[in-house]
Amino acid sequence: MPSTNYAYVNGRFLPESQATISVFDRGFLYGAGVFETMRVYSGKIFRLYEHLDRLAAGLKHLGIDSPLSPEELRAILCLLVERNEVRDGVARIQVTSGGSRLWMSPLHDQGASVVIVAQEREHPTGELTAIISSIRLDRVLSRHKTANRLVYMLAKQEAERAGAHEAVLLSGMGRVMEFTASNLFVVKHGALYTPPLTDAPLPGITRDLVLTLARELRIATHETTLSLDFLCAADELFATSSLIEILPVTQLNGRRIRAQKTARRLHARYREVVVAELGL
Repeated sequence: MPSTNYAYVNGRFLPESQATISVFDRGFLYGAGVFETMRVYSGKIFRLYEHLDRLAAGLKHLGIDSPLSPEELRAILCLLVERNEVRDGVARIQVTSGGSRLWMSPLHDQGASVVIVAQEREHPTGELTAIISSIRLDRVLSRHKTANRLVYMLAKQEAERAGAHEAVLLSGMGRVMEFTASNLFVVKHGALYTPPLTDAPLPGITRDLVLTLARELRIATHETTLSLDFLCAADELFATSSLIEILPVTQLNGRRIRAQKTARRLHARYREVVVAELGL
């Protein structure tokens, strides 16, 4: 059955089947844009303002001026969630540097393009398996959610070919960075470790909340450079993002990781925060 959802495209609300952008859009041609994907619980978007702040940071980094203010973006997102009757799902916003001509510089500004969607969606639950990817991340772009996701897609395909759900990405210097669509946490001797933002992983909204919750639960936390050897010797490993929340990784490169206690404890507290903040 065709979707009855609406999308917002550059000032217009359109049926999703009619929501299109120009073939000359630089987001399509060059990946010149940024996006945010947010989780919807019972018709409410979790940590919306934090996502909009990160969107603004990414736009600033790429030199793109959004045609809409944060409040206008918030209003459109909330309207789409309501109009599409999204109870538990996702809301996504993408802003690109807009239209161009093939013979023009991709940096030539002719006005940004904004696309917003909201859909009902089931979310991953349970456990993840992972490999160490042969793909390396570029520090210049990894700290922002740019529209150019080729590196992450290649790493994800590599994981799928190996029969795994996820892949750990390293920097060019061999430092542990993140998974293809989530941040990474290691538990060792009861303490929590995650790569620092100075190593250029994505500054995840859920990552930040997990660090806060861990301190509240009196779990020692360390934002520090992680070597591959340290990762492979993890007592516990888990992934975090707005969509998956907190999921334990139970196998890395074929090595079984049985412990999940810290991830389960943090996830229970995370859900309490969702309920409290959204008034559910």
